[in-house]
Amino acid sequence: MSLIEDHRLITGSESVARSHSERAMQLLRADIVEGILAPGLKLKLDMLRDRYEIGAAPLREALSRLAGEGLVIAQEQRGFVVSGMSAEEANDLGELRLLLEIEALRDSLSRGNEAWQNRVITSYHWLERAEQSSLSLEGRLDELERRNFDFHEALVSACERRWTLHLRGIVFRQHERYRRLSRIHTAKTRLVSDEHRALLDAALERNEDAAIAVITTHIRRTTRAVGEALQAADQP
Repeated sequence: MSLIEDHRLITGSESVARSHSERAMQLLRADIVEGILAPGLKLKLDMLRDRYEIGAAPLREALSRLAGEGLVIAQEQRGFVVSGMSAEEANDLGELRLLLEIEALRDSLSRGNEAWQNRVITSYHWLERAEQSSLSLEGRLDELERRNFDFHEALVSACERRWTLHLRGIVFRQHERYRRLSRIHTAKTRLVSDEHRALLDAALERNEDAAIAVITTHIRRTTRAVGEALQAADQP
């Protein structure tokens, strides 16, 4: 076998391994964020292999990467567990997300072109449809989160600050676990759709002060709702 053929075989094997690891990471992340893998759950490889039909090596790599994101905790000599949830962490994540969101939004508003504007409008309309869906809240949580993610991504999509966006993405995914709690807790008392509409209007008007005021209120209301939901869950 030539060196070139040998290199191609090695490269192909590495590509397959990365693909399995990436799939494992996506599946694990989704199940943790959605609460299917509960906070504090020990993530045994045998259980994960059966659930996802993925080998131990890519699962270990995926778990290590998720530990870097803070969604799981690596315990020395004892494997991995799903990270816990607390009001203190919710507050910390909320304030950190707010700082990053403001910086990304400010840069995006100053750079956004017509394509950016069209993306923002389109993503908002899909989010609005999801918010007005006749499905039960439980049935539309996944759709709401997906459309919520797309809308907030569109708003900052013109931002060119690479590290700000990278860190924002990590915090946004962590915060998603808590946002699901807040949606359930405030489904009948908070009109999140009004906040999204105000954010859309401010963004399209390139009104930086108004956009920052709206996103600040939006994120802090979510953080407050999370604290109330966690407190309610602790009560017998």
